[in-house]
Amino acid sequence: MKIKVKLHTILKKYAKGKVLKDDTINLHKDTTLQGLSRCLSIPENIGIIFLVNDSPQSKEFRLSEGEEVKMFTLICGG
Repeated sequence: MKIKVKLHTILKKYAKGKVLKDDTINLHKDTTLQGLSRCLSIPENIGIIFLVNDSPQSKEFRLSEGEEVKMFTLICGG
C-alpha cells in the first residue's frame, strides 16, 4: 500500500533512499506507525508524535492505503 509521509525536524534524514520524491512510501498492508518507524530505521529511543490525516495517533495505529502521516520529534527546551 502507498502512504504519504512527511518527516519533520531531525527525522528528515531518515527519509533518504526510502521515501520517494512525492513524499510517498510503499508498505505492507496493515503496517502500524511503529512498523513505519522501523522501516525508516528511526531509533526507538527517539520520541515521536504521529499525526495521521492531521489527527494524533498512537504507534499501534494501523495504516490504510492513501493516508498521510506526519512525524515530529518531541522537543524539550528551557
